Amino acid sequence: MGEETEVPVNTEVRGETWRVRISTSGGDVLGAGILLAADAVLTCAHVIPSGPGDLNGHAVPGAEVLVELVGVPGARPVPARVADGCWVPELADSRGDVALLTLAEPQDARHAAPLHRVAPTRGRSVWMCGFPSTRELQDGVWFRATLAGPSGPRGEWVQMFPLTPEETVRPGFSGAAVTDAETHRVLGMVVSRYDDRSSAAPASRRLHLSYMIPIETVVRHLPAIDRYVSGGRGNGLPSVPRGAARDREFARWLARWFAAAEGTRQVEAIVIKKGEAVRAATLSRAVALADRELPADAPLPAPRGAPLPVGIHPPSPTHVPPPGTPPPAAAPRNGTARRPPSPYGPPEEPDDDLLPPVGSVDLALDVSGESVAGIAGRVADRLGLSPAGDDGSAVGLLGAAAVPLTIVAEGVDYAADPLALVEFTDLLAARGARLLLVFRNPESQSLELALRMADPGKDETAARLDRVRDRIDHIARRERTAHDRTALISPVRPVPQRAAALRLDLTALRRHPEPGGARFLADLGAFESTVESELLRVEEVIGVAETQIARRNELRGRLEAFFALLAARSLEEERAAAPLYRSAHNLLHRAPCELAEAERAVERFAEAVRHHTHRPRGGDAS
Repeated sequence: MGEETEVPVNTEVRGETWRVRISTSGGDVLGAGILLAADAVLTCAHVIPSGPGDLNGHAVPGAEVLVELVGVPGARPVPARVADGCWVPELADSRGDVALLTLAEPQDARHAAPLHRVAPTRGRSVWMCGFPSTRELQDGVWFRATLAGPSGPRGEWVQMFPLTPEETVRPGFSGAAVTDAETHRVLGMVVSRYDDRSSAAPASRRLHLSYMIPIETVVRHLPAIDRYVSGGRGNGLPSVPRGAARDREFARWLARWFAAAEGTRQVEAIVIKKGEAVRAATLSRAVALADRELPADAPLPAPRGAPLPVGIHPPSPTHVPPPGTPPPAAAPRNGTARRPPSPYGPPEEPDDDLLPPVGSVDLALDVSGESVAGIAGRVADRLGLSPAGDDGSAVGLLGAAAVPLTIVAEGVDYAADPLALVEFTDLLAARGARLLLVFRNPESQSLELALRMADPGKDETAARLDRVRDRIDHIARRERTAHDRTALISPVRPVPQRAAALRLDLTALRRHPEPGGARFLADLGAFESTVESELLRVEEVIGVAETQIARRNELRGRLEAFFALLAARSLEEERAAAPLYRSAHNLLHRAPCELAEAERAVERFAEAVRHHTHRPRGGDAS
């Protein structure tokens, strides 16, 4: 059984106090669960025994079960029942299978799990703890895995590759938390497994797979748990009514692009002009359909006629098309180059080619008025990344990380700095992102730049040189921005001034004695890396300056708030504290602002106000 890879809980120091073992009243282990709040536990619906069924023959939850926090020393089993309206049994096509339990006795809420919306990207390392029937392991055993990609019924699940075959999930793991190994946040819940027992190959060569339901999919089925989930939603575009008119050809093009069908490009720049309500609604609807937190009224293709058995639902390798096979004109919802079709997917219907695969968009934003730093923060959040310390820069973080996301950015030419944003999306593309950039003005300069970057028909060498030129122009603009921003805070940080020298280097490269040769290409590659490094340096300086400016603005607000409190006191008290107010005000409105000194001045004034507000009005003795 591979016991050398199965780590009993008592030898593991994880601190995951939200781990729950669910048992019958007689003590038989049913599965696992996740503590969400003092009285709420999330698990799979099939973990809970079903009753005799309702009048329509639908499964209903049976008697109460026992819930035990195995990660909390001394915790005793507590009775629990399925919460009203929070039972989603496995549907005919195997979607659903989630349930929320209410505990009879509330537990310490500090033990609750940190659920977080994170794009389930390929290669992410995770772990999970379940409770096999083996007596020695009933207190829990840890398994490790890496996320592989969307799978299962209509793409609801995410396939996991066990680190070793012995670490394939088994009965007792259903409902267990799937935890990100790096951030220790809960990304999903174990739902199923697959062992290729029918294969004649040796056991060591058979297919062993595990599956999880991402947290966002759970939220779609159980909206009641949304309040326990952190992280921004993947879809930030406006919703549209279900019956809204749509541009069918545009919807078909979007579905193919979201599915990464053959012939689509990594970066696309399109225009939806103001007033083109139907095209705008078509985009919003397509993104909503591709989002894992799909609205409840979203149309879904009908499931296949024959229901599946409960439990094991493997994707069949015989249905995977060979690499490079174009999708048919009316491909199934999951029948794309990015997500191979599953025998358990929807049937081909006339409108299926208008429906993008579920989970095929990781982040969709209206970027109107947004800064590059703000957008970078959203991208980093979807990846589960956090800048280190107060001086951390999300832009710098993404420059060193893989970004395997599909991103839709709407209103690019209305961003705070459209050209800077287009340059930033180029950085994301270089890190692996697929991007749909939506512009509103067909004459915008930023659209021209985006089209130039996305044009694959250009001579590759000329395109690379043009791109480097554009990057250097962008560095020059960002250096000016960095100079303006750093000048507001003291001590003034030095700003890199490399754009002029980089332009000279580019001119020399264009005059290379061996254009197109091996030496030239090596020099060009090295120069591209240098330019990217210089851009990251400038962005990090801007990021630090923006953080300090935000702190200065926060202190300004704090100062005025305390001044408003003082205004309600007597004139004598106001006069007594006025010098402290003026001192802090002058420091905060001086450029450059000495931030540490200003912070101390604000605190001195705040302390004086607290002193006066705790005395009777007018300062009279009581």
